[in-house]
Amino acid sequence: MQLFETMKLESGLFPRISYHKKRIKNASKQLGFLFDESTWSELTTSISEQYATGVYRIKILLNKDGTMHYVAAPLPEKSTFTAKLIPLTPDVNKQVVVHKTTQRAHLEHNHQTDLVLLYNEEGKVLEFDIGNIMIREDGHYYTPIYNEDFLRGCMRQELLDKGELIEKDYDINELKDKINSDLIQIFLINSLREVAEVEIYL
Repeated sequence: MQLFETMKLESGLFPRISYHKKRIKNASKQLGFLFDESTWSELTTSISEQYATGVYRIKILLNKDGTMHYVAAPLPEKSTFTAKLIPLTPDVNKQVVVHKTTQRAHLEHNHQTDLVLLYNEEGKVLEFDIGNIMIREDGHYYTPIYNEDFLRGCMRQELLDKGELIEKDYDINELKDKINSDLIQIFLINSLREVAEVEIYL
């Protein structure tokens, strides 16, 4: 198992890099990984210098012994996604739900839609397989309350810190009703895409 962070690199700059560093550092502490801040800083600086122009998807992977490597790829333009609803496997290890690890079997799907939107046994809407959910209702933007039941994204945290996003839980049946009644809009938020509209297939 490895820990990883997937970040947007634009014109040699990583938006939200402090959020990514804080998250992987915290996960390292929780899961017993070595994390050296100077190694992280040297690697991210080197990547920034090497890819100084253009927009890239940068994935940094951390091994338990503290060694790191990365994968870089151009970030294709995509502003809208499709998604279907699936229940989260009830017996999945909480550590792989709340930390960004390479053990991601609970997020696998057949890609009939771009994304899947997960909900738990109690019907609480949780997250997409590649990011958090943002719901626009009555002119406000909402995201589920964190209760150690999904991965806290860096884009989500930045929007919360700015006061642009409010924590509020949605039940899966409530969500369906409000989608059918055209009362809400659904968005994917993550550090790569930032904000992208999602069409939910019910």
